Amino acid sequence: MTERLDIALPEALRTLGEFAFIDVETTGAKPLEDRVTEIAIIRVHGDGSLTRWQSLINPGVAIPAEIQALTGITNAMVRDAPSFFDVRDAVRQMLEGAVFVAHNARFDYGFIKNEFRRIAESFTADVLCTVRLSRKLYPDADGHGLDALIDRHKLHGFDRHRAMGDTEATVAFVGVAADDVGEDVVKAAVKSLLKTPSLPAQLPVDALKNIPDCSGVYLFYGVNDLPLYIGKAKHLRERIRAHFSSDHMTPNDIRLSQELTRIEWLPTAGEFSALLLEAQLVKERMPLHNVNLRRRDKLGFYRLPDDETNAPMQWLSAAEIGESHADLYGPFSDKSSAKKWLMFAAREHQLCDHALGFSKPRSDAEPCFARQVGRCYGACDGGETAAQHRARLRAALAHLAVPAWPFSGEAVFEERDVANDRCDVLVFDRWCAVSGGVRLPFDGDVYRLLKRTMGKTANKFREA
Repeated sequence: MTERLDIALPEALRTLGEFAFIDVETTGAKPLEDRVTEIAIIRVHGDGSLTRWQSLINPGVAIPAEIQALTGITNAMVRDAPSFFDVRDAVRQMLEGAVFVAHNARFDYGFIKNEFRRIAESFTADVLCTVRLSRKLYPDADGHGLDALIDRHKLHGFDRHRAMGDTEATVAFVGVAADDVGEDVVKAAVKSLLKTPSLPAQLPVDALKNIPDCSGVYLFYGVNDLPLYIGKAKHLRERIRAHFSSDHMTPNDIRLSQELTRIEWLPTAGEFSALLLEAQLVKERMPLHNVNLRRRDKLGFYRLPDDETNAPMQWLSAAEIGESHADLYGPFSDKSSAKKWLMFAAREHQLCDHALGFSKPRSDAEPCFARQVGRCYGACDGGETAAQHRARLRAALAHLAVPAWPFSGEAVFEERDVANDRCDVLVFDRWCAVSGGVRLPFDGDVYRLLKRTMGKTANKFREA
């Protein structure tokens, strides 16, 4: 059995920059609610030398009995320990400018980020998760937890469930994996997971430095400060960097890199806010490379006539829809796709070609082609009444009907990002956005996003 392997990183990996391996012990599993009780960091410098730092942390709250049993860290041990505020400068110095590496890194990163947030300081870093690294290097292995790695690679001799012991084991795993599968393989895997960006020459060297780790919308600008592309992201930092990662670049990313001169980002409290803002900005600024979103101006709806005749349905673009949403069906991406869908529905439900406007009778009671081949119930030649045909048409369209607004007036949706201390308050009325107390014109994208979100989280909407 190998005992306490050397703590070292291969030279090939160090060419990617400095790495700060970290582990935190905590009072629980929720970064937004629980607190840190111990931190250990091993920073690996470019020359291979190491700097170690560790400290117990007074969390300011009691440590649950089950957590004390797991980690061995008791309330008595942390009573006289420094608070996170007391060690903040030391922690930042150990982490600044290095890749943040941890096993199940989102856990440790979430706790460190929130400890900084509680003292009104921001913290962001490039994050490497060694659970994901293990999965990439050993896809057929049984388990990728730290205990599984320790057993698989015989990394024994570390003080398990204490911060420094787990940090040392994590460093040792990366070193052993490099010996096992090769330094270049590990380096390639790390680059892929980090989505290491290759910064376009036109951008300043610090262009990606301060991108926040939150939801939002980002804007790429070209020459003359014209918008090239607008996108949304759940994690702005990760998504923007991915555009410039050599291992992840699409043909469109390559074109953007060649034309890009400036990046702007607008944080939001969540994905819904980001989706709405993205749709709005694309329509306003018409970015060159958002081809699909720019085509949304062709989006539209069918409306049934008010009378009980078999008059053809009316096609309305979103801009033509007024305050009444009765007998409105859609949305469809454009008039052509709407007609194709209706033709398919006509065959499936045996509707009348004449009544739907696909053909015109040359004389009264002339049967449509579908009637002649037995695919129409006869609204064209008296086989069924106009009211009967209209009822069947309504049934065929029912799943596309714009529903009645489920509130008596305006509705409010609050989207919160506790980790970044942000709350976006969104107001809607009759499927339209409200801004500055004014209900905006009906927008197909707003309707589509609002209906989908309301279907998933109706309890988060309330009367204004």
